[in-house]
Amino acid sequence: MSKSILFLLIVIPTFLFGQDVKKVKDKKNNEIFYVSKWDQTVKYGVYKRFSYNNKLLVKGFYQKGVKDGIWECYDFNGQLTLKYNYTNNKLVFHKSDDSDKNKKYSIVNGSTRLDTTLSRPPIFLGGDHLILSELVKNLRYPSMAAESGKSGVVYVVFTVDKLGKTSNHHVKSPLGFGMDEEAIRVLKLLPDDWLPGLLGEQPVDVEVVYPVNFKLH
Repeated sequence: MSKSILFLLIVIPTFLFGQDVKKVKDKKNNEIFYVSKWDQTVKYGVYKRFSYNNKLLVKGFYQKGVKDGIWECYDFNGQLTLKYNYTNNKLVFHKSDDSDKNKKYSIVNGSTRLDTTLSRPPIFLGGDHLILSELVKNLRYPSMAAESGKSGVVYVVFTVDKLGKTSNHHVKSPLGFGMDEEAIRVLKLLPDDWLPGLLGEQPVDVEVVYPVNFKLH
């Protein structure tokens, strides 16, 4: 191999990653990523997101601000729960609960609802443990509920449509005292990034029910 080729192999990566990008530690969102020094709104390279207690939950790669390649999600014990390939938009691996196989979901079609099992339920591409972590980090106990000694579980219902976008957040059985509004507020903070539910091979609009627990200590 000639000296000129060796020079290119060594110098070009140093230029790209040493001079053109800047490392960012976002403490508010528990993220570490890189941005272009020329446009700091554009992410490049390795991305990591951590839980409220600094456990790695998500890692992946950005190419000019777009998610690329294999992204992985983990639980609080470091076990892999999800792999998704953003290059070809394919789910590679998902650790599902056995109970999901027989669980019935409500398919939304205009004003009608059809309760049935799905070949694949909606999947949050940040991983289930990112949802839990964001709830722990962002949930604020409503002062009205705390002063009244009220606690309980708020079941938030929302629709994940055929494109993986969420809408129509509402509460199944309201508890009041500010808890319903707070549960909805926190779940709306999540990235709007879902895989839609599948009935057979077809994506469908599906209602998801998510519990948010308010517990006085």
